[in-house]
Amino acid sequence: MNVSNRILLVDDEVNLLQAFQRNLRGRYELVTAAGGQAAIEQLQKNGPFAMVVSDMQMPDVDGMQVLSAARKITPDTVRVMLTGNVDQSTAVTAVNSGEVFRFLNKPCPFETLTAVLDEGLHHYKIALAEKELLSKTLSGCIALVNELLSIANPVSFGRGGRIRQWIKRLCTSLFLPNVWQYEIGAMLSQLGSIGTGSRTTGLHWDSLQDLRGELKNQALASSSMVSKIPKLETIAEMIGSQYVDTIRPDAPIEVEMGAKLLRMLIEYDIVLENRTPSESMSKLREHVSDYDNEALEMFASIILGKHSIKSLTLDSLLDGMILETDVTTTSGEILLSHGHELTSTMIQRLKNFSRNGIEVVQPIMVRIHSVTT
Repeated sequence: MNVSNRILLVDDEVNLLQAFQRNLRGRYELVTAAGGQAAIEQLQKNGPFAMVVSDMQMPDVDGMQVLSAARKITPDTVRVMLTGNVDQSTAVTAVNSGEVFRFLNKPCPFETLTAVLDEGLHHYKIALAEKELLSKTLSGCIALVNELLSIANPVSFGRGGRIRQWIKRLCTSLFLPNVWQYEIGAMLSQLGSIGTGSRTTGLHWDSLQDLRGELKNQALASSSMVSKIPKLETIAEMIGSQYVDTIRPDAPIEVEMGAKLLRMLIEYDIVLENRTPSESMSKLREHVSDYDNEALEMFASIILGKHSIKSLTLDSLLDGMILETDVTTTSGEILLSHGHELTSTMIQRLKNFSRNGIEVVQPIMVRIHSVTT
């Protein structure tokens, strides 16, 4: 499916949709929806679309709701409003709710419509190309930063890795868009610990209230470092907002949710040092007002879901298993800290250590979830 050429046309006038089909057939991959509700169903079941062109005035679900839904479901989709009445109030609402790319007056000449469609598709392709380039560039930069963090502060590096895995699963379960931003936020959330030691380890929950001042300082320090990387402004704000009282009203939606998720997961990881997962989750529930309640319960189902604990040799490890304890050498060096979800790369790395004469303590305790969340 060539998403970069797919356009969803929405109008409650079936004759108009048929006219669009006749005049635009062969030039674009067109999908039509007779009414707003049908459009939202198309977005949910048959998306993504490069563009959505929607009439404003429709009896069931209006165009504003359609474009707002398109923005929420696939933020990269280019959105165009087709209406016979573009007053100032409509324009302001459309820009704020649906981030409309263009307004077109009805009746709209097909020459005008095709020009806007071509421009919108070009805009969509450029946005995707920039996003792909950004993703690859950032991946390389962040890998380097994390390599440095693993040397400077292995404990914080391990925490960042665990938080990244948890936040990825949470975002998937909560159907949050732009998961990469949350993942990068988790990976870079521990940068502020470089050069400060790790005073956030070995403490019980009773000490966490006093520790929150230092956690806030670490979050601000991490945010300051990340803000120096181009295109990571939202992630920097996400990290720095973990302990602020209010978040600016016009901040991207990822900032508030990301800040709450990071705070919850970092504090859980601290509590987990001295308690079982079940006990740690109970402690977090005592402070549920500090987190997002839906996210907390979803995280509990991920952590406490049906599972088994097994002791396995290196050769028996598989992708998706979660380390219940640290993987260490016989001399006590930590190779992988507890909580990491194993990947084929991690498993191969451990096997390479063993083949190169570094003795890895076996068996290795892992958690195996019976149901993937």
